[in-house]
Amino acid sequence: MAEPRVAFPAPLLLLPYQEMKYLTLIRHAKSSRDNPALRDDLRPLNARGLKDAPAMGRYLDTTFRFTPDLIVSSPAVRAFETARLIAAPIGYSEWQIRKDERIYEAPVASLMEVIRGQEDSVQHLCLVGHNPGMEDLTNWLCGSRAVEDVVTCAVIMLDLNISSWEKAGAGTARFKEYLYPALPGMGKDPA
Repeated sequence: MAEPRVAFPAPLLLLPYQEMKYLTLIRHAKSSRDNPALRDDLRPLNARGLKDAPAMGRYLDTTFRFTPDLIVSSPAVRAFETARLIAAPIGYSEWQIRKDERIYEAPVASLMEVIRGQEDSVQHLCLVGHNPGMEDLTNWLCGSRAVEDVVTCAVIMLDLNISSWEKAGAGTARFKEYLYPALPGMGKDPA
């Protein structure tokens, strides 16, 4: 009688480890235009913005366990307030939020300087800024029209198939999520 044959699984093909970077882009929440004499960079959030930003922070925490290694914000009051209000519910200290002038109403080239200048120990970077910069940057990194008309307090999540921030460039990102305050489940009436 022949011995039973034992089937062994085929050897696993081990693919090289591919390190990823994660980039979250946030457009500032709705700001006030009540005081026309106020400089643009000094405009604060209005009542809707003050409500939407912490709600977005709670949603990011409960839905995604959102934990960026670093949050970098435009120094504009409305952007920094948005960063601070989103950071609180995720347990990120407002004292750790960095301000960078290059994010204020910046073109893609300036935003890329900020991104490429990050330490590679940062795996998940979050930028808080303005449109059209956030929209243009997303589309450029994705190499296609991934988003259009980014609303206030919107969050865009991207995966970058790179091991170093210096390698970020056109077409290196994969679009993952586009979140906004009127999204079902955010606790806001879409009207």
